[in-house]
Formats: sequence, C-alpha cells, structure tokens
Amino acid sequence: MAAQMSVAGQRLKSEDPPGPGAERADSRWSRLLIAVLAVLIAYVIACYVLVLTSIPAYYRNIVSLSVPTSYIGGEVAANNVMVATEAAARGMSLSTYAIYSVTVNLLVAAGFVLAGLLILSKAQQEWFRWFTAFMLLFFPLGTLEWVLLVAGINQAFYQLGGLLWPAFLIFLYLFPNGRAVPRWSRWPMAVIVGVHFLVQATGFASYYVEFSADLLQTVSSLFVVVLIGFAFILFCQVYRYRYVSTAVERAQIKWFVATLALIVVFSVADTLISGQVLQSRPGFSADLDNISNLLIPASITIAILRYRLWDIDVIIRKTLIYTTLTAMLALVYFGAVVLLQQVFGSLTGADKSPLAIVISTLVIAALFTPLRRRIQDWIDRRFFRRKYDAQQVLAQFALTARDETDLDALTAELVRVVQETMQPESVSVWLVDDEDAK
Repeated sequence: MAAQMSVAGQRLKSEDPPGPGAERADSRWSRLLIAVLAVLIAYVIACYVLVLTSIPAYYRNIVSLSVPTSYIGGEVAANNVMVATEAAARGMSLSTYAIYSVTVNLLVAAGFVLAGLLILSKAQQEWFRWFTAFMLLFFPLGTLEWVLLVAGINQAFYQLGGLLWPAFLIFLYLFPNGRAVPRWSRWPMAVIVGVHFLVQATGFASYYVEFSADLLQTVSSLFVVVLIGFAFILFCQVYRYRYVSTAVERAQIKWFVATLALIVVFSVADTLISGQVLQSRPGFSADLDNISNLLIPASITIAILRYRLWDIDVIIRKTLIYTTLTAMLALVYFGAVVLLQQVFGSLTGADKSPLAIVISTLVIAALFTPLRRRIQDWIDRRFFRRKYDAQQVLAQFALTARDETDLDALTAELVRVVQETMQPESVSVWLVDDEDAK
C-alpha cells in the first residue's frame, strides 16, 4: 500500500483579488510612481556629481585652514576649529585628514550606490524596487554634505534634498512589498509624514526667510511626532509580520530589522564606551558608526534579491550559540589559568607555569563539543521553541515508524506529527493500493 497525503496549509489574511479595472488603475499608478522616482534618482545623481566636483576645494580649504563657517538649523556645522579638532582626534595632519575623510565618506556612499544600482537593474516595473533603489542612493547624501560645507560650495540645490527625508519613513513603513498594513494605519502615517515634511521644509526655508526664534522652536518641537512615528512604524511591521506577511516577506523583514537592531546596538555600545553621543564625538569612533551603515544596503540587497542564499534564522541562531560559547569558554580558560598558576606557583615557587596554559587549553578542547550542544539545546528551547519541538517530534516519529507494523496506528501517528510540526488547518490521508495506482 502506498500512502498519499494532502495538507491544507495555513491561509494568510489577504484582500480579495482585484478586478480588471483595479488592475489597470494599479498599473497606471505604478507607472506614475516609477516616473517620479526616476526624476528623484536623477536629482540624487546630480548631487553626487556636485560632491565629486567639490573635492579639490574641500582638500584645499582643509590644508590651508580656510574653511568657511557654515550653519545648519542655527548651529555651526563646519569651520576651521571643527576641521582641526577632527584631524587632531585621529592623530593626522591636515592633508592626511583631508584625503582620509573624503575617502571614508565616498567608500560608504559607494556601498549604498552599488546596492541601489543592483536593485535598480532588477526593478523592471516593480515600483517599490525603484523606491528601494532611490532610498539607497539618497541615504549617503546626509554624510556627504560635510564635503560641500567644508568646500564652501553653494548648497541650495543640495539642501533641497532635505525635503525628501520623510520618504525614509514611508520606506520603513511599506517595506518589504510596498503595501500599507494595516489599512487604517495610512491616515496616522500620513500625519507623521506631513509633520516631518513641515519640519524639513521650515529648516530649508530658514536659509532664505528670516523666521522668529519662537516659530523655529515650535516647529522643531514637532519633531517628537517623527520619533513617535518610528514606534508606530515598528508596530505596523510587527502586525505585518504576524498576520499578513508571506514566508518570503517574513524572511525579508527579519533581515532588515536584524540589521537595524545590530546598528543600534553597535551605536549604543560605542556611545557607552566613548561616553559621548555620535554628534559630539570626533575621531575613529564616529567613522566606525559611519562604516557600520554599510550593513543597511547589504541587508536590503539580500532581503530583496537573494535572501534564499542565507537563512537569517540560522545566522541569528549560530550567532547566539557561538557568542555564548566563546564567552563561557573564555571565562573557563582564564579562570583555569589563574587557578592553576596559583596551584603550580605554590608547588614550584614559580610565578608562571607553561603547564597551566597547556592544561587549560586541553580543558577547553574537551569542553567545546559538549558545552556547544548544551548551549544549542538551551537556545533552541528558549528562542526557537517551535523548531526545537518539531525536531523532537520528527525524531520520535522516526523511531515509531521503524518499529510500528500496524498501518492504522502509523497513519494516526503521521497525522499527529504533521499537525504538531506544520500546524495546518486540516490534514487528509489517502491510502492507494499499488495495483490500482498502476
């Protein structure tokens, strides 16, 4: 007898399929968005050209310490003192700092640009991929503005890009498929984006129109709405992940969120170590924060184009396992070395004994495999319970199938295993006679 099984998988919440009229409207809307994004991408490319052409003036002004004083939001953004401080914090001469700083900024920008162009080459008529490519190309402009400030180049055209930063909120909100989820969240999100645009527009207009200090302070205080917006976006992404996303989209969200979390953790740890926030600390610490942003284009590219090459769950799981294992083994190793040094020191009178290091190394080698297994089992039970339970159930079924001879009992066990591991809405088993199948 041959058994054939049909499993009805869990149904995801989805909207009713659109009719032909709705599909045509979506197609026109998509083409319009792509046209707008193409114009914005052209603007970003023009900004890159402006930055590249200003590099000679950037180098000349730093070396000669003739940097014009520039202001952003009423605060000094660049002057001779800041340039000298940045160079001294890195232990560099002015000429070396000029070359180093522009090289770091351009390399970080190049990482975003390459990822954006790669996604753009695969975008075709998918507007959200165009949007993703635009955001990747646009993101480094905030860092590259330092080159223009030092060079003293007229920035009106470049600063116009500040009005586009609210698009970053929209991107985070719509990632990874360009759909607003849940539906009612569109209106609160529109308010958040509108407030962000108002703040950015006021800042841009302040270069050309003299506003009262009270008005500027009032508008600046509205930025708290944008900060609340990030929390709201996180809520929407959690909702999307739990109730709407497909398996592919969940993998994409995991890649993106895990990367953002890693950058935040890195930045917070760096801030705690240095004792200064990013905006106020010069030197290599700020450079590392800048370079860590390259994780963003890498994760987005993997999530959208080639996420199947790497399973983010496996990476997170392995990272937890081996980070914990390394920390515990290091603790055991140094503890054993200290303890054995004291023991051998009391016996031989020597301050240090090579035998203590040899024995500690052998202890670590003996502990590695059993300790790794125990840590892996604990992490699987604690953080990957469903995967752990499925493995246990399948292992038990393999033992049952090897010894069970009663077909009804084996079929019942098969149904139970499928229900526990896959959790479908229904399970059906058909038993077909081999002769009838022929």
